Amino acid sequence: AGAVSSSATLTLPVGATVYDALASCGVSFNAKATGYGMYVSSIAGLAEKEHGGTSGWMYSVNGTTPMTACSNYVLSNGDNVVWYYVTG
Repeated sequence: AGAVSSSATLTLPVGATVYDALASCGVSFNAKATGYGMYVSSIAGLAEKEHGGTSGWMYSVNGTTPMTACSNYVLSNGDNVVWYYVTG
């Protein structure tokens, strides 16, 4: 799907979520509220479904992919968040 890479080290308030971290990075993104939480549909201009009907953005925290919206996952000190694009 093309390579886009960026990294940041952030200091966030207690209770901050993965969504808060993304919003604090300064990278452009689009998101919408759903019944499950915030859904990120594009990051840095790469949008969902551009590379197949089920392609889009997912995230992991410390190497594990949580099964909850990014706005529901509360971060702990030292967590490592990775957003990655899946094709399909």
